[in-house]
Amino acid sequence: MASGAGSSTTTTLTEAIPTIVAAALLELDEGNIVQPLVSDVPFPGAGIIHQTPFIARITAEADDSLASQTLDAGTSDETSPSAATVGVHGAYIHLKDLASLASVGDMAAVAGQLIGQCLVVRKDLDLVTLFTSLTTNQGSAASAVFAPADLYDAYGSLRRYHAPLPYHLVLHPLQIWSSNGLIALFDNSSDAIQSRGLGTVGEDFARYGFAGMAMGFNLWADANIVFNTGNGSGAAFSRGAIKNVRKRDFQIEIQRDAIEVADKIVGSEIRGEAILRNLHGNEMQFPAFS
Repeated sequence: MASGAGSSTTTTLTEAIPTIVAAALLELDEGNIVQPLVSDVPFPGAGIIHQTPFIARITAEADDSLASQTLDAGTSDETSPSAATVGVHGAYIHLKDLASLASVGDMAAVAGQLIGQCLVVRKDLDLVTLFTSLTTNQGSAASAVFAPADLYDAYGSLRRYHAPLPYHLVLHPLQIWSSNGLIALFDNSSDAIQSRGLGTVGEDFARYGFAGMAMGFNLWADANIVFNTGNGSGAAFSRGAIKNVRKRDFQIEIQRDAIEVADKIVGSEIRGEAILRNLHGNEMQFPAFS
């Protein structure tokens, strides 16, 4: 039926129709991947630099005339001491009352969630940045493809220097899922590892798109790994390779700004990080391929 001249439509009633805004969706970030995998060190009390010295090993003698041996913290095969300087990491949002009252949903809660989320990202970024400080690098900026030998060599290196199990392999997603990434080692091609058979890593990748372990390593994907000119540095490591030093854990505070008719919502934590045992980690530097 054709509309008459006096029809009331959404066009004629534009000013009277309320606009309903859905609850806000937050942009997503990578989560807290690395921190649970490394050494956690509480650091209460005085001081801002946490140092971990290493005492060099001594050698047993094979006769009955023993010589006194020195306890020496200066000649260890690890960098001694391992020093982590703690500092404040934080973020704050200045939330006006009018903006809060006029918004759909609880914007103070959204602000708190965003602050917590950004601090988690900051911590993970700081930890994955340490991967480039590991002396042993199984790849290189010019590496074109993951090879089985890269994982063999990484595992062997950790065992050689007495790194305790379990071992973790943290890579950028594109270092795992790409034509020349880790997944290509288990793709059922003629040169793949364990290319056939029930319960193999290849079957896990084929069925689920992911495998929890590969070549003796627990496998983790972390999109916070930064690529510079196409290369990114993941790492194969034992827990003792890196230390995360906690001076004061996350806390959130609200301060009233009466003059601005607003709340200042502040979240912060005090922590630091450092390489602990350099020989208990291997840099895995490989390019990304889409």
